[in-house]
Amino acid sequence: MAIKDLVIFGAGGFGREATELVEDINTEKKQWNLLGYIDQTPAKQGKVINNYPVLGNLDWLEKNTGHPLWIVCAIARPTDKYRLIASLSSFQLYFANLIHPAARISRSVQLGCGNIICWNSFLSTDVRIGSHVALNPGCRIGHDTAVQDYSSLYWDITLAGNVQVHEGCEIGSKTVVIPEKEIGRWSIIGAGATVTHDIPEYCTAVGVPARPIKHLKNLVETHSPKGLMI
Repeated sequence: MAIKDLVIFGAGGFGREATELVEDINTEKKQWNLLGYIDQTPAKQGKVINNYPVLGNLDWLEKNTGHPLWIVCAIARPTDKYRLIASLSSFQLYFANLIHPAARISRSVQLGCGNIICWNSFLSTDVRIGSHVALNPGCRIGHDTAVQDYSSLYWDITLAGNVQVHEGCEIGSKTVVIPEKEIGRWSIIGAGATVTHDIPEYCTAVGVPARPIKHLKNLVETHSPKGLMI
């Protein structure tokens, strides 16, 4: 297998975690030549973070897409991920799936592109994961569950069977979702919640059982950039 050049968009905490994920993958079998980070923050330009350089911002990408280049977006907040991916639509890039060797992925799982799946994650039979989804350590996804594009699941989350997590959801650590429930698109579930009823779109829900406490503005367009849904 040819070694692929890779950059990580985002030099924050999740970006640094993603570099360790790449290193763990390469320890098992060398797959990636990690060039460094892309970041829009002026103060980070030219710095070396966890042994990898901040190469530049979007201008660097524009100048360096003449050869096959892979990228992954290590940005936690779904709305920020959405905007970033939309801004990359004109670039010649490939979106990498980074899957930790200690993750357990069923053979029947369907994956989009640009996903980050951390150690100790478990994806059961016929799970469907969209594109640009983040599964932090210890996420457990039950059979026939779907997690759509741009969603971020934080540490130690349990989604039981036949759960539907729609586009752009942000689910806090230690959340539990019982079988056959839906979380509407671009909603936020607070840490430690137990979802026992369907959650509507564009809301923040917290508690046991989880209840909506706040309506959220639609901060993104009502459709995804072409080709990112599965």
